[in-house]
Amino acid sequence: MLRGQDIVCISSLDWDAMWTSKHQIMHRLAQTNRVLYVEEPVTLLAPLKVPRRWRRWAAVAPTVKRIDAGLWTLTPPPVLPFGNMRPGLNATNQAVLARYVERAMDRLYFDEEYIFWTYLPAAAALLDRLDRPAKARRPSLAIYHCADEYSEFPGFISPRVVKGYDDEITRRADLVITTADNLRRSREALNPNVRTVYNAADVEVFNRALDPDLAIPADLAAIPAPRLGVVGMHDFRLDLDALEALGRSDPSWQIVLIGPLKAGQIDEGRLRRQPNIHLLGQKARHELPAYIKGLAVALVPYTASELTRNIFPLKLFEYLAAGVPVVVGGLPELERFARVIGVAGGPEDYPRLVREALAGDSPEKRAERVALAAENTWDHRVEEISAHVEEALARKGRAVER
Repeated sequence: MLRGQDIVCISSLDWDAMWTSKHQIMHRLAQTNRVLYVEEPVTLLAPLKVPRRWRRWAAVAPTVKRIDAGLWTLTPPPVLPFGNMRPGLNATNQAVLARYVERAMDRLYFDEEYIFWTYLPAAAALLDRLDRPAKARRPSLAIYHCADEYSEFPGFISPRVVKGYDDEITRRADLVITTADNLRRSREALNPNVRTVYNAADVEVFNRALDPDLAIPADLAAIPAPRLGVVGMHDFRLDLDALEALGRSDPSWQIVLIGPLKAGQIDEGRLRRQPNIHLLGQKARHELPAYIKGLAVALVPYTASELTRNIFPLKLFEYLAAGVPVVVGGLPELERFARVIGVAGGPEDYPRLVREALAGDSPEKRAERVALAAENTWDHRVEEISAHVEEALARKGRAVER
């Protein structure tokens, strides 16, 4: 495990958001390092779409909060909109963020050298501000952790501009970590130090679904079996055609969506029109194993696109750790697991794959799924990531603490 480093992590999510790879990795690194987790920069327009974003105005004064022994969050203030369309606006936003980051590092007495670790391609302009010869404190290492093809996201972005940010941070990083092979292949020409580290699961947490005494939550238990479920944040990637195909194929199948619908990205009315589709809303992370236990089949139904071609979802190993059959679609990165999961080529494949999953489930197959999940824990992944980071530090002649 990497140890003895100060890390500034520029994240795309707040710390109290639904946990993703960012949370899992930084939580573990903070056990042996000091981590400043910079929460998602949101624009002045964000509260108009998500009212809870009004709280960001309280962060005009630098807001640093201790979360754990080695982890602090920095909540930045609202920034100018359209930074993903106009590089000049992004440069202004990153200049403001740089001052907040530097103040937080002063407050925490960070070392003169630290690891700059970004999940956001637009942070290349932030690196410009932090990595200047006149600075008393400068990054010893720049890491770009690429978890998505960001130029393919919808919203107020220019794909050309975001692709430019991505190319720039990829070229400048000392280490690029990608979560999918397709992401790695598209960046290797820009940087020889690109490594793929797949997403994993909090296996111990999701193994709780195997406990025979764990009760199925009341709202799920009230829905008749067999239940087919999707867990997570539901956004524009969700394949509504696949869900409708399942709902029409067998009215006794109950399709359950566990997690919030992302505002403006899902046709909620379309979902509610089908009587055997149920929206249960967001659940606390510790409740998820009980919900997954109540599913006959767990689904990862994504629409096929350039974005999903590059995704390796967290849900896969979480579902497998719970032992349930899994059917996925729109995710070429998961085809390598076709021996253990059902892989749909389109909406029309889902009913057949679900029937096969229901008919073929057995204690032996559940044990096989759990065993595969056990090989893919976040502890394993962070050890793998640590080895890549230590290698990058050694390339730059920096000492590595053992």
